[in-house]
Amino acid sequence: MKRILLALTLLALGGLVLAQPFQWPAEYAPTAKQGGTIQEVTFGDITTLNPYLTSSATESAVLGMFSGPGTVYRDWVGTRSFRKADGSWNTFWAKEIEEVVPDQEFIITVREGWKWSDGTEITADDAMAARTIIGDPAVEANEFSCSEVDGEPVVYEKLGTYQYKITLPKPQVNSLAVKDCGTLPAHIFMPVYEAEGAEGVKGMWGVDADPSEIVSGGPYILTEFRPGERLVLEKNPMFGEFVQAADGSPLPGPDGWVVTITEDQNQVLASVITGQTNFYWPTTLDQVRGVREALDSGSIQGTLNANIGPDTLVDFITYNFNKDDPCKGPMLRNPSFRQAIAIMVDRDALVQAALGGLGFPAKDWNSAAAKPFDAPNLDPFEFNPEAGVALLRSIGFTELGADGVLVNPENGCRAEFDLQFNSGNERRAQEALVISQTVAPYGVKINPREVSVDIWADSIVGDLDYDETGVRTVDYDAQIWGLAGGDVDNPAFQNGLRLNTNLNAWNKSKVDVEPWEILIDRLTVKMNETLDLDARVAVYNERAEIMREYLPMTPLISPAFHIYTNMGNVWAVDKLDANSVESPYRPGGFRQNLTAP
Repeated sequence: MKRILLALTLLALGGLVLAQPFQWPAEYAPTAKQGGTIQEVTFGDITTLNPYLTSSATESAVLGMFSGPGTVYRDWVGTRSFRKADGSWNTFWAKEIEEVVPDQEFIITVREGWKWSDGTEITADDAMAARTIIGDPAVEANEFSCSEVDGEPVVYEKLGTYQYKITLPKPQVNSLAVKDCGTLPAHIFMPVYEAEGAEGVKGMWGVDADPSEIVSGGPYILTEFRPGERLVLEKNPMFGEFVQAADGSPLPGPDGWVVTITEDQNQVLASVITGQTNFYWPTTLDQVRGVREALDSGSIQGTLNANIGPDTLVDFITYNFNKDDPCKGPMLRNPSFRQAIAIMVDRDALVQAALGGLGFPAKDWNSAAAKPFDAPNLDPFEFNPEAGVALLRSIGFTELGADGVLVNPENGCRAEFDLQFNSGNERRAQEALVISQTVAPYGVKINPREVSVDIWADSIVGDLDYDETGVRTVDYDAQIWGLAGGDVDNPAFQNGLRLNTNLNAWNKSKVDVEPWEILIDRLTVKMNETLDLDARVAVYNERAEIMREYLPMTPLISPAFHIYTNMGNVWAVDKLDANSVESPYRPGGFRQNLTAP
């Protein structure tokens, strides 16, 4: 009996030896506040519980807390890169990375002993499954681009239980980081995929799923979900065994995380000043004042860092090139029309009305926070409504109708369109209102249209069924949306600026494309292939000039960056900016989203 017990003890110890945790470097905050619950109020609804199928900012931010681990991380307090100063990678789930061919071929050995929340070990099989499923275009995963380079597949090869090889068709910027499809629980997903294909995967973990069936590889597990109301997350007991703070304490620190869902931004602010939210990004003067007054009165605790610098967020207008209307279709596709509207927008007035003066007129789809990718050669937009009217007259809108709207006498078409924005977003509501009031005296009628968040988001993504006619299932004229975050080393934004990608918000057609759209597509590919930073910036600037001329996205304004936080963990204030904000040891990923509501 003693021998049996000894053998079992040795076996257990052997298992402990095999466990290979990741510990954050000493440069990071030395402790994470243990215990308690983080309260968050987020804007926008959740349409899926499948973290591998998310397409909105809210979903990506929240559901990312129970997705699987990636191989590397970006060091926000050090190199601000995925690589160390010596060129080696900042490894996370990866234990070792052999770069067989620079920026193209890698042999990855992963840490042993990491487990999904159901106790199943995370192995190379989970990386292979992620590449297989996310890389199936029929699945329509938001991270599909990890599986290909300019239409050619990224090849994954399993070499062993804890080792696999990734081969790119050609070198890419941040190659391993952006072509790592991550992990998903193969033991859950692959049986469904093998039996039912993409449709089976798309049917998994919908909003009606039982949270107890959802397996997590992240810091939290989902325990409750009420559509339109809230999500409740509890600490994943497995996570702290293999991801630790700089002092060796288990992560995450907080025991729970409650996400309250609202479609009213005023409700988000109300939750902050009444102490129901542990962090918040104010964007307007009134919001900053509200938080400051609550702090000064003692009704809430925490820290407000205001006016740190420019935010990464830029709001802009996109037009529906696939509009099936004999008047609006050609008008929205005409670059002279878009150029006219662009110079009829008073961006200084928008900054005052929508941001209370705490912001900047935008000139590019990136803000100044993206420097050196901030298009320094582009001049600010000139507010010149008279020149805008001249452009409209040059494309046929030569007569003024009885109601004061410019008309094309040859076809009876009017210089009029709807401009939609997402419900509950006061900033964009103000933008639409001010724009419509500004252009009205000059013969352009813009109808602000508030739509639900679902309709607004679907107008960006659509059904992803790019048919040969370019017909879209969502019918609209134009809308205000925005972008924030992205890759600070390489803002190629290939899933939004390339043809037939899910976040290309203006043209979903495969065949009805203009030469300039093809050129933007090619320059986006070139950015990914240009390893030298200065050369890559030059490509970006070339693309920015083309985008300025044709305006597939018409930049409006960018807020200043502010952050309120009351989470208990420490973060270096000198490292706080719009690209890097604190989290419970999830640096750079603390609710800083790609598509921003």
